[in-house]
Amino acid sequence: MNDHDRPEFRVERIDHVELFVPDRRKAAEWYRQVLGLRIVEEYEHWAEDPKGPLMISSDGGSTKLALFEGRPQGDRETAGYHLVAFRVSGTNFERFIERLDELTLTDQHDRIVARDSVRDHGQAMSLYFNDPYGHRLELTTYVETEIEVLDHTGAEVDLPASDKQALWLCHICDTPVPADRGVACAQCYRSTCRNCLSSVTADQPVCKVCLREAGT
Repeated sequence: MNDHDRPEFRVERIDHVELFVPDRRKAAEWYRQVLGLRIVEEYEHWAEDPKGPLMISSDGGSTKLALFEGRPQGDRETAGYHLVAFRVSGTNFERFIERLDELTLTDQHDRIVARDSVRDHGQAMSLYFNDPYGHRLELTTYVETEIEVLDHTGAEVDLPASDKQALWLCHICDTPVPADRGVACAQCYRSTCRNCLSSVTADQPVCKVCLREAGT
């Protein structure tokens, strides 16, 4: 049998991602409160073994996080995976943003995650934050959200009809940033108009504020 005659092989889905945490039950409770993941009862007996996983999921167990007790990733940049991304609807993305004040989440640079931390990727909107153990997480939606445009003070902006497609304002000059023109600074991750970028490269666009703070 040659390669052309073989049935195509492909995996069905990602089954689980393993994370190391100091306390599996405490970690599971944090993920329940913040992201709505719950312990999968079908596999809970695995956690009776101190070296076994506590499985949590948002879809009844189709995709799971496996919590093991051990040293978390913390601030070790190249340790383990880079991040885990959770997909939500546009409506739930907005609901999550509305909860940010009560959640008090921080990112990998210990900055408070707020509404203006959302990154506009054009086809998707994402919010990045850490769990209490330094694991990097992402919440993302591919649905255009009906999020009102806010300026850097948090006040709603009344845009002219020509700018109704703008989702965010530049965090420096408050210029409306539409979904197809949004650029996220590679250092502060805030939406930035192209006039306020110090450079425009595919990989590392940096805003003028970050460049000035870096002293370059």
